[in-house]
Amino acid sequence: MPTILSDPPFALYLVLAAALAITGAIAASRQDRRSGIAFGIAILVLLLVFAIDRFRASPREEAVQGAQALVAAAEAKDPSAFALLLADKVEYEGNPSRTLTREEIRTGPFWSMLKQYGVTHVAAWDFSRDDVKQRDDNTVEIGFMAKGENAQGQFPVYIRATFSRQSDGKMKLTKFASFHPTNHAEPLAIPNFP
Repeated sequence: MPTILSDPPFALYLVLAAALAITGAIAASRQDRRSGIAFGIAILVLLLVFAIDRFRASPREEAVQGAQALVAAAEAKDPSAFALLLADKVEYEGNPSRTLTREEIRTGPFWSMLKQYGVTHVAAWDFSRDDVKQRDDNTVEIGFMAKGENAQGQFPVYIRATFSRQSDGKMKLTKFASFHPTNHAEPLAIPNFP
């Protein structure tokens, strides 16, 4: 499915709405069969694009859903749920960069740190379309902001995450890097991750 249909930009909806308004105005003024057909086609195209957008997730939308599910698992402090959203091996671009297994992440010290420091809230936001690199139909890299909070404050970080479609058909995390929240070129390690 072309991304323009499964994940249409807002501009496409504006163009289709304008076409609908114009053909509707012409059909109302002329009141002939030809104008009515053009108006009907404009309605059908708008409904078709809306239905595809609503019921067919693009790779970007699947990656965003995956990132939000990872954040929900981190907030729930549930390493098993977190691990279900990971590929068998995840490339971690940290200091040092390394390839981690799903099990290494699931059993890593990050989870005890969340409990030890009383992290009460984990959130992610700013999933901008401008911060997406779609490699192909099965691989997409997204950037977003995330943070962990406890009673002493918050730890914001900018994340670059790559999701790839796995053999089970699901988009899962395959590559991960964290950066300073205001300087997206400066690496910033998440404490005790993995």
